[in-house]
Amino acid sequence: MQHISGSDINISIGTQIVNVKQYTLNVEDGIKPTTTRGVPDGFVRGVVSASGEITLDTQSYNKLVEAAKTAGSWQQLGVFDIVGLGKTLDQEFKTAAYGCKLRLSKILDASGEGGDKLEHTIAYDVTDSRFIEINGVPYLDQSFIETLG
Repeated sequence: MQHISGSDINISIGTQIVNVKQYTLNVEDGIKPTTTRGVPDGFVRGVVSASGEITLDTQSYNKLVEAAKTAGSWQQLGVFDIVGLGKTLDQEFKTAAYGCKLRLSKILDASGEGGDKLEHTIAYDVTDSRFIEINGVPYLDQSFIETLG
């Protein structure tokens, strides 16, 4: 059986397929245990958030530079859905992060010795109530989301 590796992952940012060196998606779930007189007795919901980083070479980074130029600036760049898909003959793994707002993080990572491509890291935050899905399964309780209006 062929397992999925990092080289099997392709991502799309909006409608652009982008080659990445590194792609992360992290979830912070604010669920906290509750106690009564020091004894655990359930939990409460808390704030949830998701964020990550994308590390690109200059060729892929320049695709985003062009999108920012068209928008007028990096800050004016709209939100994107970011879909990551890893697929082999035997396995598939898909993540979708909705309404991602990009933030420049590490604009340039260059070694004076050469031998490696330039790298650029872009951070992002998930801003849409659809939040994230893993293999098509939503992370958030959809009945709770519906009550938000």
